[in-house]
Amino acid sequence: MSIEDTFYFLSMEEVVINRSYVKFRLGVLGMHEFDSVRKRMSVVIRYPNDAVKVLVKGADSSVLSILAKDSGKDDHARRSATYSHLTEYSSQGLRTLVIAARDLTEEELELWQCRFDDASTSLTDRAARLRQTAALIECDLNLLGATAIEDKLQEGVPEAIESLRQAGIKVWVLTGDKQETAMSIGLSCKLLTPDMEQIIINGNSENDCRKLLSDAKAKCGLNLSNEGSQYLKCNAEMDYLQRPERKEEVPLALIIDGNSLVYILEKELESEVRIIFLCFTQHMDLILYCTF
Repeated sequence: MSIEDTFYFLSMEEVVINRSYVKFRLGVLGMHEFDSVRKRMSVVIRYPNDAVKVLVKGADSSVLSILAKDSGKDDHARRSATYSHLTEYSSQGLRTLVIAARDLTEEELELWQCRFDDASTSLTDRAARLRQTAALIECDLNLLGATAIEDKLQEGVPEAIESLRQAGIKVWVLTGDKQETAMSIGLSCKLLTPDMEQIIINGNSENDCRKLLSDAKAKCGLNLSNEGSQYLKCNAEMDYLQRPERKEEVPLALIIDGNSLVYILEKELESEVRIIFLCFTQHMDLILYCTF
């Protein structure tokens, strides 16, 4: 859309776009709202020429994973440019969204409408059924691009956080931003400081996360005997956690991205994660969770 385009929301079923004084009337056939599982939202639109499209926007980790597999030269160039822009935007502390779309056939539309109406009026498992319905159309998308906006800090936020840190209060942060965005914002609001040792967990598989967790234990100087480990599984106490004194006390910051959280909270890693987190609560100055 250019800066000359104007939107008019007549109702939940109709939108008018005024482009260079020519009005386009679009029918809104349905909408799947954003949720923390899908990390995206979508809307089904009927255009004046009767073409039907699904438009999707959401986190890059969510939308990029449901793009069409086969891509031509132009699409490959668009994807490369978008990845570059996302990295640039997030490193500047901007909040990003990825936008994609695809055409729906009349058969796909009919199937989706039937499932959507049924799920929307369901009295049981409504959220799960709506997610299953959304999956019918939120797939094989064509990438359109990415957006970025600046979400400025409120006045006094950096000073307040610095005061908390000086008072010896440990800070845990849960954010829906990308890791790069979260770290950039963390620096601007003095959550992260240049003198902090950053422990980053951003694995792409269970093995990656297990190795990163082991490295994190080593960086924290965590020493846990076998007897203590068995006791900890039953009692979750700190009595057997011993951390050797460091020659030079450096503030520690743990940064975990959303993909890693999926893996490290799996049952097989549960006891190991519990041990590490207990250590972190005692010795970390900051814990930053990036859920996107």
